[in-house]
Amino acid sequence: MPLGKFGKITISWLVVTVTSLSLFVVAKDHINARRLENMRSRERMRKSNEGEYPDVYRSL
Repeated sequence: MPLGKFGKITISWLVVTVTSLSLFVVAKDHINARRLENMRSRERMRKSNEGEYPDVYRSL
């Protein structure tokens, strides 16, 4: 059974919708992974800066 005009339009919209939602999820996961990496590096910097230091390193 051949598809009519509206059948082709429906399949096109389905392809566009599924593709765009998939790309959105992939982009969101990538952004969340980068955010987590940045948060971990900031936490490492914070932890490395703890402790007592001589007054030589402090600027007035």
